[in-house]
Amino acid sequence: MDAIDQTNNTAENDIPSPEEMLSRLQSIDVQTFNMNEIANELKGNQIWVSILTIPVSASVLVGFTLLGSFMFDRPIVSFLLAAGLLFWISKMFENQERHYKIAARHEVIRRIAEIEGEFGLIPHFKSFLPNKYRHLWQSLRKGQYHYIEQYVQAVLLLQNKLEPEQFKRIWYLTYPETDPEYVPSLDNQER
Repeated sequence: MDAIDQTNNTAENDIPSPEEMLSRLQSIDVQTFNMNEIANELKGNQIWVSILTIPVSASVLVGFTLLGSFMFDRPIVSFLLAAGLLFWISKMFENQERHYKIAARHEVIRRIAEIEGEFGLIPHFKSFLPNKYRHLWQSLRKGQYHYIEQYVQAVLLLQNKLEPEQFKRIWYLTYPETDPEYVPSLDNQER
């Protein structure tokens, strides 16, 4: 009997208070989910490649075209060869950019998973979200964090529009054991 009481007390202690949930929600900085900034951070010292791509490409194209014109008297052929070379090089840079964007997306997913934690956050606010966020909170419950844009929108909506007293009332209805005014009935104690 003591083991069952201990298990129930442990489960009750794992459930945060509504104030904790509200403070967790308000502490989220949605700027930490900006994938462009994260991709630039991941690039680090290689960001100069993105900045110089257009000027260097234009210079190479003009240089090879002029060089081919003067050396071989074939400006169109030299232009096409230079353009082909630049196209091939740009595809390599594009693949590298795609790699950084994918890494940034994985980093944002990791940050969302860290915020949600074991107990979750946004799924507990589902009563205050419009129906269009249903897929978001359902996937968050399953541990799938790929709805990044909707997550940011839902956090901003809840941070700006949520009425804390209504949330607390629904929280205490859902988790009555966290209510300071909760008195367990005799039926529950006998079990």
